[in-house]
Amino acid sequence: MAEQHTISIDAHGAHPAFGTEVVGMLLQAMRESPAPMVLTEPDGCILKVNEAFECATGYAINELVGRSPSMLRSGLQGRSFYSTMWASLGSQGRWQGEIWNRRKDGQLSHEYLTIVTLRGSDGVAAYHLGTYAEQGAQLTGSGSARRDAATDATTGLLSRKAFTEAADLLSEKADVVHVLALDIDGFTELNELHGLASGDAVLRQMALRCTEVAAADGRPAVVARVGPDEFAIALADSNADSGDVVQSFASRLYAKTALAFDLGEGKHIQISVSVGLSSLARGCASAAEALLHASAARREAVPGLPTLQCYEAQDGQRRMALALRDAVRLNQITVAYQPKVDLASGQLSGVEALARWVLPDGSSISPGEFIPLAERRGLIGLIGDSVLEQALAQLSSWQAQGLAAPVVAVNFSALQFQRQNYVQHVALALDRHGIPARLLEIELTESLLFGDIDAVMQSLKSFRNLGVTLSIDDFGTGYSSLAYLRRFPVQYLKIDRQFVSAMEDDASACEIVRLIVDMAHRLNLRCIAEGIETEAQLKLLQSMGCDEGQGFLLSRPLDASATLSVVSGHLPWAPIFGSGHAEMEEVDLDQLAKRTSASQSDPARCKGDIADGSFTERPFQDMRAVADTSGAALELFQESQSSAPPLRSELCRTG
Repeated sequence: MAEQHTISIDAHGAHPAFGTEVVGMLLQAMRESPAPMVLTEPDGCILKVNEAFECATGYAINELVGRSPSMLRSGLQGRSFYSTMWASLGSQGRWQGEIWNRRKDGQLSHEYLTIVTLRGSDGVAAYHLGTYAEQGAQLTGSGSARRDAATDATTGLLSRKAFTEAADLLSEKADVVHVLALDIDGFTELNELHGLASGDAVLRQMALRCTEVAAADGRPAVVARVGPDEFAIALADSNADSGDVVQSFASRLYAKTALAFDLGEGKHIQISVSVGLSSLARGCASAAEALLHASAARREAVPGLPTLQCYEAQDGQRRMALALRDAVRLNQITVAYQPKVDLASGQLSGVEALARWVLPDGSSISPGEFIPLAERRGLIGLIGDSVLEQALAQLSSWQAQGLAAPVVAVNFSALQFQRQNYVQHVALALDRHGIPARLLEIELTESLLFGDIDAVMQSLKSFRNLGVTLSIDDFGTGYSSLAYLRRFPVQYLKIDRQFVSAMEDDASACEIVRLIVDMAHRLNLRCIAEGIETEAQLKLLQSMGCDEGQGFLLSRPLDASATLSVVSGHLPWAPIFGSGHAEMEEVDLDQLAKRTSASQSDPARCKGDIADGSFTERPFQDMRAVADTSGAALELFQESQSSAPPLRSELCRTG
């Protein structure tokens, strides 16, 4: 932080490279702007702020001038965030994005900031000018809608959705984030007895007390109102194994809330609260999930007793399973669509329907958490049926709009596949929505291939006779049998993302991917790679002849409205397949293989087949003779990851 000193800037104290008239106009614009604005020196020292900035931060101008904007940092965004910001200002003269700041009273604000570098006639940076969107603003939507999405109108605290976003950011820096859910006991009765105005007064005072306790603690914290009478606090801790910090915090919180609340007109009331605790470091995939756990624990607390009720995983799993069952019944399981792209032409080749659990407040539970839970609790079939119905309804909608509907891939679980008459169930669903079977692709996991093979074979043939496309998902990570694979009527193999993501660093991963692509083509199957995140990975896959791909480089999963734009022909990945991007060198996989490690110094071995967990010396042309891989691809890759030194292949040359 810059040393505090007093600086004054006016039209007569302008930078030498700027005329006094120009600076005068700039300062006038700042004074009249309703948006918070700050003017700094090139090193960040604050020179001037407007009245809107004072209101937004809670600081007076004499507390800001001469200081660094770092005094507003929330602690939620790390050093790399600010390094990127300053690097962008240095190279491009501009930065814009979302930022979390902390007001003087300790409350967080979620804002959209644009910074521009003002250069003099000599081309040297003279000032930085920062302009904030209105306090609490999000990137899209009207002003009032943005405020409503980010803050609670009654208390001014963050909303539930903004809380989970902020707590997720906090968890990226802290060893552990404690999430506390606080509920006002008997709040409904309080409203009925004293009136809604008194209830709102209690809510505002509770918000202030929670904020004061969090601010006094000195650790990065987030406070929000997440329900009618429920508050949430996320508290960063540097020691994941110690509960002392959160217990001490809870004690101060109980002491603060035990003080009388002022209802106005000389009336005061004593209330009690119940507090539940969960932690992001204890297996929670997201802040939204941790908040659900903390709320579940809070409901187990005994009203009136100042004890912190901790979340127990076993009970929480049961409660979450019940919540998941309700989510299916209440249509809270929605579908996102991730585009699949033809890697030769760059055209849309299909979309994959992915389940999403969206809570009523707009926050969501990670699929990595609720899908395994659904599988353990026998709910995966219900979710699969829901996704299938929504995907077919969406296809029907696209067709009704006169669009060329893409093939939609839906993941099928072993439970669904093993149901009696399930082929007939799918056929009826297609007929009900008026969808040709050719527009449905069913993705199967490799583990399905090791059930009742005859029954599996019969079902697969029935689906193929129906006209449905079949693919094997995450190929290479399970229990693949090439002998069975040749008999199964599948048309696609999907290469697992862990091989794709490692291609740039590991020659074995490259060879495994090329092996799968070549094998698929020799068996007259098409191949799709998932998890493409860089242009280097894309170019490698294209050089191998991989047919299709999907991943964040091309497109993240999209909601139905955004997918409509893609289906209509607006392809966000189109520039990647056009000109003006980095030119990729021809990839010599033999050379890449030579560089893996001394133990893999013979590149001929990298051209062999995978069998029994090691490369063989057989020519690649004998691939069809291999009977079983038994997951050897994954085993080999994992072995190479643990034994071979890291390498970075030089694949990209800027054009």
